[in-house]
Amino acid sequence: MPAEFTWEEVVALIAGAGVAHIATTSVDGAAHVAQVFAAVEGKRLTFTTRTTSAKAANIRADTRVALMWQGNSAETYVWGNASLSEDAAVKRHVWESGIVPFDLSHFYGTVDSPGWCVVSVAPARAVAMLQTSEGLVRRAWHA
Repeated sequence: MPAEFTWEEVVALIAGAGVAHIATTSVDGAAHVAQVFAAVEGKRLTFTTRTTSAKAANIRADTRVALMWQGNSAETYVWGNASLSEDAAVKRHVWESGIVPFDLSHFYGTVDSPGWCVVSVAPARAVAMLQTSEGLVRRAWHA
């Protein structure tokens, strides 16, 4: 049985780990993996994507997602349910809040540009494989 850990410990492992890989499932059941930069905001993960992307289409069909980061001497996996928002206030918040540490205009033009959305993931569980002085350790978190 893996040792339990807190959401804050999960966040510490993914903070600064860079891009994540997200796994989604298409309507026809095909697996899809893509890179995203998921920012942490409280107990949620947030990233942006084009409304026409495979990620967005897959999340509309099946909200279950899995994300994986490799960094900070760990592989960290988070499973949860995603939702999409094209709401102007939500987009403006992500654009202006500083939770995304790069300029979104390079990807989407302006905050008011159509064709992009915010994806919010409510994590349900996480597993980290940590390299420690005692060797490889598996730790788990559940919402």
